[in-house]
Formats: sequence, structure tokens, C-alpha cells
Amino acid sequence: MNGSTHLVGVDVGGTFTDLVACGSDGVLHSAKVPSLPGEQWRGVLDALAALGVAPGSLRAFVHGTTIATNALLERKGARTGLVTTEGFRDLLEVGKGRRLVGGLFDPQWQRPAPLVPRDRRLEVSERLAADGSVVRPLDGFDFDALAAELRGKEVEAVAVALLNSYVDRGHERAVARALAGRLDGVPISESAALTPERGEFERTSTAVLNAYLTPVMRGYLIALQAALAERGVSAPVNIMGSNGGAMALRAAAERCAGTFLSGPVGGVTGAVRVAERARVEDVITFDMGGTSTDVALVHGLAPRMSHDNRIDAFPLKMPQLDIHTIGAGGGSIVWVQSDGTLGVGPQSAGAAPGPACYGRGGTEPTVSDANLLLGRLPVGRPLAGGLVLDAGRARAAFRGLGERAGGGGGEVALASASLRIAVARMAGAVREVSVHRGFDPRDFTLLGFGGAGPMHAMSVAEELGITRVLVPRRPGHLSALGQMLADLRRDAVAAWGGRVSELPIDALRARAHAMRAEGAATLEADGMGRERHRHEFTLDVRYVGQSFTLPVRWEPDDADWTPLRTAFDARHEETFGYADPANDVEIVNVRLVSIGEVDKPALDFTPQRAGDPVLERRSVWFGEWRETPVLDRERLPVGSRTEGPAIVEEAGGTTVAPPGWTIEVDPSGALRCEGGVRW
Repeated sequence: MNGSTHLVGVDVGGTFTDLVACGSDGVLHSAKVPSLPGEQWRGVLDALAALGVAPGSLRAFVHGTTIATNALLERKGARTGLVTTEGFRDLLEVGKGRRLVGGLFDPQWQRPAPLVPRDRRLEVSERLAADGSVVRPLDGFDFDALAAELRGKEVEAVAVALLNSYVDRGHERAVARALAGRLDGVPISESAALTPERGEFERTSTAVLNAYLTPVMRGYLIALQAALAERGVSAPVNIMGSNGGAMALRAAAERCAGTFLSGPVGGVTGAVRVAERARVEDVITFDMGGTSTDVALVHGLAPRMSHDNRIDAFPLKMPQLDIHTIGAGGGSIVWVQSDGTLGVGPQSAGAAPGPACYGRGGTEPTVSDANLLLGRLPVGRPLAGGLVLDAGRARAAFRGLGERAGGGGGEVALASASLRIAVARMAGAVREVSVHRGFDPRDFTLLGFGGAGPMHAMSVAEELGITRVLVPRRPGHLSALGQMLADLRRDAVAAWGGRVSELPIDALRARAHAMRAEGAATLEADGMGRERHRHEFTLDVRYVGQSFTLPVRWEPDDADWTPLRTAFDARHEETFGYADPANDVEIVNVRLVSIGEVDKPALDFTPQRAGDPVLERRSVWFGEWRETPVLDRERLPVGSRTEGPAIVEEAGGTTVAPPGWTIEVDPSGALRCEGGVRW
């Protein structure tokens, strides 16, 4: 591999770090090593070393990371201060009148405490009106005293969120610059620079999240870049963003809140490429790893995007793929709840000590232990990374679970029940991104990947009435592959509009051209030539009187509003079942996605080995013990067809086909699976 140049994608998960590299010869190579909690960059270096890639041969490096997510969930972010308009100090605690995620039906649920306590929320005597006019100027404000107070509170980052700054950033920019000059080295996050949209609470929360994470993310990026440079890696390093595109280190350090889904979005990006090659347009991605399961809906090869998000109940008003995550993975711990019933997750054995069957000190039963006891994983034959599973330790873990549960059932019954619970939870996650968004999951193909996704995809499909499942080659590395193939992406938004009947289209066209010029300049600054640029506009539109909007594609070259109005009525009827052509519509926001297209190598997924694909036959539990062939995916030729029950093994993933399912190798290299509906 040393005589070639390589594109590299690396995904750091809770249990494993996955890396893929594609050389100039088009051959794809992969590696999987244990993740190192607290030192993710060391896992990246270990993966590079395991792959044998010469550091000097790298020409592009895209990295998906969970640094932002972990820092927030573990409350290990920076000591943050907030500067806001006089009278709005308590906005973070007042919030909205409705309860947030997790609290609708739980009388004991409490919203998490703000990331910035009240004593670190300071006020500035300024005021802008809703139209941007100055009600109270900043003239004469004592910034020296403000900076001294922030220094006295030992803040490590500051968020600046002023009232109505989305209309005019002048005051907010002035406050940020004044503090930057007085707080040496303390990063400042401006709310309107991150998300210039209406919604004071959401915009303030976004700025606070960004400030809270900035020192942590910058520290990680500096350590990663230094470690790579020390080993001779000179290629540009990009970070995967939550919006489905990559961004340069500079942008990632400034917009840390845009990296919350850095890892999972790589999987969705890779899944779109797999679906496109397999000629399937509508898929639900099912990414099950060691600690969690991530699901997303892709309609017409376009992943759904969300602009109003919540991270651990904190509003985040930044674009990200509409991914739903639950704590159910291969390492999820099976436990006895207070009422004596079994629970699965969200606690995970993680990378250390890992499931009991890993033999690394773990003693709690996990989903992986259950799969091993039920014959779905091999005993004696190494998995990816050379790991050999220990069935005795898995059996002992479930024996202990049975004792805690009252001594009934036996290990096999407990393991089977654990998988049924996990499957039910994961099916609920799929319903969240489909049924709850107005889509019928039976109209989609379930695309299973991740280290544990293909093992459970068909069981989840049966739970939902889905009859088609697609499993890509190298499923355990699809997130890393998606990151390697990711284009650069920059999102911009402007609060602009009013009733369409009163708006001149030329004014919007001028604003759009200005936004496109800014997007092109940003991509060029990241080293992307204009010949690789692509710009796409959408407008947030609603009927007059509505509170929520729908995104509608718009071309600045449209002669009038007729195409927009026609498209919105059609979108509204598709979403809600009716349209109201007699009602006027209004534009709320203009959004621009600027894409810098990278070279995408042609990937060859044809079988790599000849010979009999049957590795062994063993008893596998499907409600009863069934003699089941175990097949080597590297030896399955295109067009080959297998009846379930069957197991297909490959590096980084195991596909389990229950009775009633068939597996056929698609020309794209993916496994096209079809089966009956259980209900």
C-alpha cells in the first residue's frame, strides 16, 4: 500500500474505531481497533498503524468524532459565561412553556440545569427593536468592568446572545470584539454568527452549547493534528459535520455545536451511496454499533434534514441530519429493573471492559453475549481485529442475571428475551423517524450496517412489517466509508421575507446572489475550486397564520412566485393531506447549502476469494435450534441466492437471515434480502 496515495475516513465509536482507506488503485482497505475513551486521537493512530498506511501517502483525511456529544452528556465542557441584553438574563431558565423531550408523560422528569448558572449570566445595556432599529445604543458601555467580572468568574468561554441580533449583528459583533480584546485566549461565540434566525431562546441555547464545547473540541483537534504531523501526515484533515458534509479544522473549531452527529452522519452518507448503487431510492438507515443504534430516513436518495433540534433537552438551532439515537448496541447491558422485568441499555459495557464474552474483565451480560449464546456469533474463529469470543464467560454472565431475576428461565431463554427487548426498542426508533414523520416504514427498504446492524436488521424489519433489507459490503465500516466520500458542505441562513403577494422577487434574488457569493468564498478558503461548487436554495414557507414552516426548493432564476407557490401547495398536501391554494403564503427564512464536491473513487465490491462459501454449519436459536449454514461473504458471487436460516460473515459484520428470508448478492455487492411479514 505504500506506493499509492490514499483517501482515508475514520469513525470513532464508543467501542471500536473504524478506518477505511482507498488507494489510487481503487482498492478499499479497512481496520478496526478498540476505541480509547478520553483519548480518541490515540485510537485514530492505532487504526492507521493497523492498516499499514504510509503517513506520507495520505492525500485527504476525514474524521468523525463523538467529542462534542461526550463532553455534553458527561458535563465536561468549559466553564462558560453568557452575555445578553439587559432584562434577558434568565432566558435560559424561562425557556418555552412546553416540556421538552423525556418529560411529556413523566411527572418526575426535570429539565437539566442550564449550562451557564445565573451568576455567570451578565447583561449589557443595549436594545434592538424587532426591525433592527436601535432602541438603546452601546455608546459608553463599560466593557472593562464586564471583562473584569468575567475574569473574576474564571470563565473559559463566553457566549454572546443579544435580543434581535439576527436582524442586525452590529451590537453583538461589537460586544464580542470588545471582550476578545480584553479576555486573552477566551473563545467567544456569537449567536447570530452561528444561527441568524428568529427564536431568542433557541439561538441563545445554541450559542451557549457552542461556547461550552469550544475549548474541549479545540484541545482535541490540536492534539490530533499534532499527533498526525509527528507521524508524517501532511494531508488536510477535515471533520464530519452534523449536516452531512465535511468541514475544515478551522470551521470545526469555530462551530463545535455543528459536530454533535459527526459519527452517525457518516453512516447516512455512506448509506445513500450504497442505495444509489443498488438502485433503491427510499431507505431507512439502521446503524447499530457497540453502544447505540442510529436510524434515519432517506427519501428519494435525500436524507431528511432538521433545523430545530435538541441535544440532551438543550435546543440546538443548527442544520443536522434527522437522526434518532437510542442506547441499544452490541455492548448494551441487560439488567433487572426494579419491577423484576429485564431492561436492555442504555448503559453499555463500551470498549473497556466490553461485553463479558470479550474476556477483558466485563462481567455484565450484553446483547453481544446473547447473540453468542444463541449461536449467531462464532466460537473459536476470530472476529475483526483478532478478537476471539468466550462463550463460557457469556454463559456465566447470563447465569448471574438469572439469579438476580429470581432464578427462572435459563441462559438461552434470558438471551432470547434480551434480543426481543432490544429489537422492540430499535423498532421504536425506526417508527420515530418514519411513522412520526408521516411515512409508512413498509414503503422503505431497511439498510442495516454498523458492527451489529446486519445481525438484527431482519428481526427489526419483521417487527415493522418491512419486507426488504439491504446490507452493504463492509457494514461495520460504512460510517468511515461515508466520511471518506463526504463532500465539503457549508450552510447559510437569512431571516428574510413576508407575504409572497407583497414581496418583490428581485429583492430576494439579490439576497440569494449575495449569499451564494459568500458560500463560494468560504469553499475557496477551504481549498475547493469553483469548478467543484454546487449551490442549492430552499425557502422556509408557511400559510399565513401557521406557526411551522415547510422547506421548498427554489431557483433564483425563477421569473415569479408561481413555481414556489405550486411546489409549496404540493408539499403541504403530501405532508398534511391537504392544501389551501386560496390562502396567501409567507417566507420566513432563506437557506443556502454550498457543496464542494470531492473526487469519489470507483469502489470494487466483487468477491475477493474463490471456493466453497460455507465456513461451517452450527445450531442457531430461532425460537428453536436450527441447523444453519455460515457463509463467507468474500466467496459469495453476484447473483447467488441463499434461503434462510443463514448467517453471512465478513470482516466487521455478521448478517443473520431468519427462516423465511432469502439473501441475494446484488451486482452492487450489497446483500438484497427479502422476507415474509411476521404480523
